[in-house]
Amino acid sequence: MERGINFLKAYEGRTSQKNFVRIFRISALLIFTFYCLLVVGVLSFWIFLKKEHEKINFQIKDKKSQVEQLKKIESLQVLLKQRLASLATIRLVKGGDFPVLFSFFSRLNSEEVSFTDIRFSSKREIGVKGVASSAFTLAKFLEKLVSSADAAMFSKIVLTSLARQKEGNYNFSLSLTYEKI
Repeated sequence: MERGINFLKAYEGRTSQKNFVRIFRISALLIFTFYCLLVVGVLSFWIFLKKEHEKINFQIKDKKSQVEQLKKIESLQVLLKQRLASLATIRLVKGGDFPVLFSFFSRLNSEEVSFTDIRFSSKREIGVKGVASSAFTLAKFLEKLVSSADAAMFSKIVLTSLARQKEGNYNFSLSLTYEKI
């Protein structure tokens, strides 16, 4: 029996080793490529989320400013409704010649005495609040109020409150009941 050496088997072993190294290199390259794509995808998603976050924050700030503006508008509307309601009360009073009344108060208004609030009620009463620079000017104002020719339209004039402020001014309140304007 003859025995021979088969040199092809050794070559086949080297070839399988080369194939294994080659498959390992290709697999490593594919895994590295997949990892790089995954990192790029995660970074892209992070950038997208950051931009969306900034966009949402801008929209929130914009909506907050709109809400603040709407609150201001609403408060002005409430104030307007209150003033219209007081004007409606004035209109309900029958026989009122309000231009005469307003001109009467405007003649009494001066630099030393000024009105801060004038309220009309449907019971023919007027509430007046004001500020006088001194007690002397307030006394002059009250004397002028009582002794004026138009004072006859009031059946009752009452000083309801008087308070001296730290600045030296006097806050006062008057209640006037008018008979006919």
